[in-house]
Amino acid sequence: NYAWGKSGLDSAVAQWKLHGRPQFVVEQVPYAELWVGTHVSAPSIMDAGETLRDFLEANEELLGKSHITQFGKDLPYLLKILSVQTALSIQAHPEKSHAEQLHKRDPKHYPDPNHKPEAVVALTPYKAMCSFRPLSEIS
Repeated sequence: NYAWGKSGLDSAVAQWKLHGRPQFVVEQVPYAELWVGTHVSAPSIMDAGETLRDFLEANEELLGKSHITQFGKDLPYLLKILSVQTALSIQAHPEKSHAEQLHKRDPKHYPDPNHKPEAVVALTPYKAMCSFRPLSEIS
């Protein structure tokens, strides 16, 4: 977890983890992110111990035919649930074609050839910066 996360039970991430695993002990430390996805390097684990990928493979009707046609039985994204206490740093990710080039050229530093589109959906009250000041105002 990251220092910018909300601490203890103030964090929605800690609350959801506790709901899914009642034996989980919530400490008074930041709980910043909860990741949900099927990526082979860090797949989500279901209550029965199976991966989310295996669960979707066995329950493909949950994905629908159009999803399976376009993406197969994987999720083409990583869902990140954030519980934010303080400002986050800006992240910049390359578009898909550039990510593929970087990965091919330097897989050690760019281990994933995929782009990382992001969207914010607030589940709890959240303040976000909507734009940037013109360069002429900050130079």
